[in-house]
Amino acid sequence: MRKVTLSIAAAVAIASFLAVAPTPSRADNAGIVPSGIMRNVAGIVTHSGGRVLQVGTAFFVAVPSRAFPGRSFVYLVTAHHNLLDEYGKPRAGLSLTLEDSKTGAMREEPLPLESRWVLDPLAEKADVAAIPLTPEGASIAPIPLGSLLGNDDPLARPETGAQVYYLTAATVGVNQHRFEALARFGHVSVPDPADTEVIGAGLQQLSYLDGGSAPGFSSGAPVFVSAGLRFALWGILEANTSLNTDPVFSGLAGVLPARFVAETCRKMGEVQDKTLQGSKGPLPE
Repeated sequence: MRKVTLSIAAAVAIASFLAVAPTPSRADNAGIVPSGIMRNVAGIVTHSGGRVLQVGTAFFVAVPSRAFPGRSFVYLVTAHHNLLDEYGKPRAGLSLTLEDSKTGAMREEPLPLESRWVLDPLAEKADVAAIPLTPEGASIAPIPLGSLLGNDDPLARPETGAQVYYLTAATVGVNQHRFEALARFGHVSVPDPADTEVIGAGLQQLSYLDGGSAPGFSSGAPVFVSAGLRFALWGILEANTSLNTDPVFSGLAGVLPARFVAETCRKMGEVQDKTLQGSKGPLPE
């Protein structure tokens, strides 16, 4: 229970992660990605031989504070296997790529070690990890907790063929690097989760979309499904499943249901609320 208890307590001990609660984004027209949603993603990179190597994708989630109405806790979420190397050991030297809110240029922020991240409190082997993180001066728009689909939401089991999209982070430009959020579209292939072996993460319960060409650094990307003007987080992309040799799922990309993200972030919010209520200091600005 190291990840679920000790790590949560250590990660949320600092109260400076409070932020103004964001407003859920809506599309101006059906089928168009809402502009506000495009700024919830970030890239996970490492450096080797003077080169920047893309490892995976991460995104931000905002959990409303019960202790301080109008404020939210902001968490960075990704697929847990992005934090591990090919031997299952914690990666060193990982950084987050973000857009600077003043210059629009790409910048990097060092990521905490894997041991400080929090896993799902109900399913620790689920391929999800989160940590409180609000990069100062970065242009981000966290996904509201209310936009994460749970099992009781009809959108959590979309119809086969329903359109979905996922977001990844990219750095463009040669001399002057610029951050870009990229949207890639697909369709639901398997709505109901099924057991799948994920490289680097073990057995997972995944749904599927027809994204067999998803690049490896897409693992951890947020996957959205829409119904009219409503956009909601369907889950986390598992790009590694595109290498699956099972003919049933060959050419498809797995999606870890959003409920695992919701469970993890909601629990962290509860712990952080208790930490703040127990402190005697003033509410951070």
